[in-house]
Formats: sequence, structure tokens, C-alpha cells
Amino acid sequence: MKLRTPLLLGAAATALVVGVAGPASAATTGTTFSLTSGSLSVTSATTAALTSGASGTTAISGSLGSTSVADNRGGTVAWNATAASTNFVGALATHSTSTAVSYTGGAVTTGGTITVAAGTATTLTTTAASVVAPSVVSGNNTASWAPTLNVTMPAGALADSYSGTVTTSVA
Repeated sequence: MKLRTPLLLGAAATALVVGVAGPASAATTGTTFSLTSGSLSVTSATTAALTSGASGTTAISGSLGSTSVADNRGGTVAWNATAASTNFVGALATHSTSTAVSYTGGAVTTGGTITVAAGTATTLTTTAASVVAPSVVSGNNTASWAPTLNVTMPAGALADSYSGTVTTSVA
């Protein structure tokens, strides 16, 4: 009787191993695909009217409207929004020009995986300066802000209509 128990257990174990055998034939297929990179773009208002002041006013400011960056590159390389400004010159061209221009990005609304601080006051010249730049991006993302422009005029600036150009770029 004692000899039969190990024989029965051994036969049952052999039956289990034989019954769990793999398929008679198998084939695998290596599969690949690509995700392509999209574009990086910036949009901003085409015109903006700053607050007017009486002659002798030295500080003029106003909103430039909404500025938005769309990053559809699908990567992790952060972008940098820059701005540059011409001097603000009177329509009569014989009058004073601005002595300083500054750009404040302000609060930034984001979409996607992005970390970006509010834009601070940045002095603008004809050379582009960074105005909004995320510290972290991952995948597609967006950011929007409504910058304020501050123009400093000399105290002796004459009454006139002054204009200038602000160029916003992203790279």
C-alpha cells in the first residue's frame, strides 16, 4: 500500500506536465510605429492702443491683448518667448521718442504638461529679450498671457500721436 501512493502521485505529476505543453507552432511579429513632431507657434494681437495721456505725461501703459504659444512638437525641449520693441515716435517725426519700453507678461494660463512662472517686467530694445519661458514641458502644451506694455516718454514730449512696433517670437 505504501508503494502505491508514490507511484500514483508520480503518474499524476507526469500527466500534468504533458497536458500543459505549448502550441505545436508559434510565430511572432515585430511591430513599430512613429509619432511625428508638429510645430511651435506664437500668436498675438495685430494692434493695441495704449492709454493716452496729456502732454508732459511720462508713463504710458496698456495691454497688448492676448499672446499664445502652441507647442505641438511632442517633446521635452522647453521653448522661449521673446519680445523686442522699436522706439515710439511721434507722427510728425520731429517730436520726441520714447526713452524706455518694458513688457510684463503677467499670469500665464497653461494646457498640457508645462511649468511656467508669471512673466516679470523686462526692458525691451530692438534686440529680442526673453519674456515668458517654461522650466518644464512634456508633450504638446499651450500657454497664454496678456502682457502689459509700459512706455516712458521724456517730460518735454510734445503733443502728438506716437507709435511703435512690438515683435513677439518663440523658439
